[in-house]
Amino acid sequence: MADTQPTLNGIAAKIAELSETFTKYLNENNVPAPTFVADSPTSYVNLSPEIFMVRQKLLDAVNDMWYLTQGPSESIFNYVHTAMPDAAALNTLNYFDFWSAVPIDGSASYADIAKHTSLPEDVVRRILQHAITLRIFSETEPGKPSSRVQHTSRSGALARSSGLRALVSTILDDAGPPMMVMNEALQRYSRGKTELTQEMNESSFALFHSSGIYGKYNNSWELLENDGAGEKKGWRAKNFVEFMRYVKEIFHLEEIVLQSHDWKAAGDVTVVDVGGSAGHDAVVLARHFPNLSIIVQDLPKVRPVFEADLPPDFKSRISFVEHDFFQPQPVEADIYIFKMILHDWPDHEAARILRALIPALKPGARVILFEYMGKQDATEGPPLPRSIQQMGTATDLRLMALFNGKERPVDAWKNIFHAADERFEIASVKANPETFFTVVEAVWRG
Repeated sequence: MADTQPTLNGIAAKIAELSETFTKYLNENNVPAPTFVADSPTSYVNLSPEIFMVRQKLLDAVNDMWYLTQGPSESIFNYVHTAMPDAAALNTLNYFDFWSAVPIDGSASYADIAKHTSLPEDVVRRILQHAITLRIFSETEPGKPSSRVQHTSRSGALARSSGLRALVSTILDDAGPPMMVMNEALQRYSRGKTELTQEMNESSFALFHSSGIYGKYNNSWELLENDGAGEKKGWRAKNFVEFMRYVKEIFHLEEIVLQSHDWKAAGDVTVVDVGGSAGHDAVVLARHFPNLSIIVQDLPKVRPVFEADLPPDFKSRISFVEHDFFQPQPVEADIYIFKMILHDWPDHEAARILRALIPALKPGARVILFEYMGKQDATEGPPLPRSIQQMGTATDLRLMALFNGKERPVDAWKNIFHAADERFEIASVKANPETFFTVVEAVWRG
């Protein structure tokens, strides 16, 4: 088996080959490649499915090179040594908005940034000096006391994108701390059992917040709704709305939603977007299909954001209804959609959410799930590049920490419907690893 293992030279050759293929595509298709300068493009756009997979394989090879160049022990040591400081630095930069302290096309002194953030200058300098090793910001004169701070493309991307800032905040500031006590939660509640505990009050999140030092919340939704005081109360909920908008943007969820169903052939129907946040996808559907009337359902704190963002032209066809999806569904509709909702909950809670629809369901009503393709069964196709798998496994562990939930393979969604009620009949399942999403459609045969 030893001769089949990757070697430094073999990986280097593979990196050269994949890099050539990737850069050739970029050049031939006029796709600008990001650099580290502040005015660089912040992402690759319009990559073909084939070249997207080439890029992911290149990332796998680069990571293997990183591991083997250091060796097994040092690669672990170096990761452990920097992982938490890396995350803490980025979270602190984001929380105190270092991004706007430095002009995109200019520079700022450490004293300027300290004043902007209301932090001690020594603290600012130390945080930035670590961030600079990650190519987040740079110095105009590296190493000199008189050096000023300027943006790189990485810090510039955060300065330009409220969605990217919301993503960092949601993943690091909301979900990060509970993940660090996941080992203790597993020790207390799951060790010696055959399955992960399904009790929400036995999650890593619940354990972290049980002391009340950072607020005594039972689940992350309570945190989002209630954290903060005065005008700041609920700031995390508004941030989460922006995070979800950004996730939909980077995963091109608009296209997935538009292609998930024959909306035009559905006729004049009512669609309920359950947990639909500020209604971004509702507007997309309404814009393309004038036959649809759409009701967005979410918690009360979301309503002001919905009302502020809803274009006036759609007010006659898109409305907002405050609703807790664990409670009986109050609206009779033709189609109910759930986008990245059920993966946040353990199996029995996900089934309970679907079961709550039943009081409003009429025969032939449809339920469409849009879920992240977090895991892939052996029967679902060839192995994906590890860089794609890691997107799913990372989300899977985050869901374990927050909800005792999990990312599910495609077939598991069928089981969730059947656990909710046998009268749900699976009509179609569409799974595409290149879009990272699974679309499951069920029909109510009650």
